[in-house]
Amino acid sequence: MPSDQTNPSIKRRSPILAAFLSGIFPGFGQFYNRERRKAVLFFGAGIVAAFPFGGLDVDIDLNDPAAAMDKLLLATLPFLVIALWSVVDAYRRAKRATN
Repeated sequence: MPSDQTNPSIKRRSPILAAFLSGIFPGFGQFYNRERRKAVLFFGAGIVAAFPFGGLDVDIDLNDPAAAMDKLLLATLPFLVIALWSVVDAYRRAKRATN
């Protein structure tokens, strides 16, 4: 199986654009890199993490907004991890294809 570097029919991808697209939503950069399966997995994981089944039930106490921010950060942490992983993966894959 030929690698990306030896196959001239494969169009080179911009690592910055791939990372930017994954920063918009997980999986978009993988679609740009033409990694369809991985894109669907990242997109699905992003949807599940962004919209949890129980919802974001975070009570905000106006007298202590810092405590509410802690709860909100913990509630959104799974999505942030998936998003960061998607950005790094899209960047590295596009970078590997250009070398």
